[in-house]
Amino acid sequence: MKTNYTLVLLFFISLTTFSQNKRFSLEVNYPLAMSNGFENLSGIIDASINYRFAKSELFNYGASVTFDYLKGDLRFSNQDLNRNFFFYHVDGFTEMTIPSAEKLHPFAGAGFTYLDYDYQYLSGTNEFPTIKTRKEKDLGFNIKLGVQYDFTNSLFIQAYFHSIRTFNKSDFNNETIGVNYNQLKFGLGIRI
Repeated sequence: MKTNYTLVLLFFISLTTFSQNKRFSLEVNYPLAMSNGFENLSGIIDASINYRFAKSELFNYGASVTFDYLKGDLRFSNQDLNRNFFFYHVDGFTEMTIPSAEKLHPFAGAGFTYLDYDYQYLSGTNEFPTIKTRKEKDLGFNIKLGVQYDFTNSLFIQAYFHSIRTFNKSDFNNETIGVNYNQLKFGLGIRI
């Protein structure tokens, strides 16, 4: 098993060695909940792929696709059990290169979010409870603010604040509901 991990690592290192422009980057992050009421959600994984399509002297401009999977026992009522959140983000972003600190790259991004989540809840009577599953889909937007630090031309670490807001019509009344969720993410990336 260790041999397989070593071969995969060597494969990605060889890709970055022979790449000239390094327009793509792959990132893996660990998300931490910052919003009240979401503390019981644990970040399972956050992964993204970025493509830089334009470059100026100080800025890189690009687009990214990010996937988040969060799980937890987030309860809005006594009948709620478990929830699984699948976030899909499509963003535009800008990275800055500071001439006096070339290894630091502040960045900002914004874009659309699609949320697909399911939750389990208790139904029936106290004597004969049944567990039911319900699925929901929301649309919304997100904003990112963060910084990257380059270890090499290819390998970097990053930390960023990610604010997510989604909207959905309530089944019970005509109100708009949704998720208002803030995260702090720490991660590792590789430019290829």
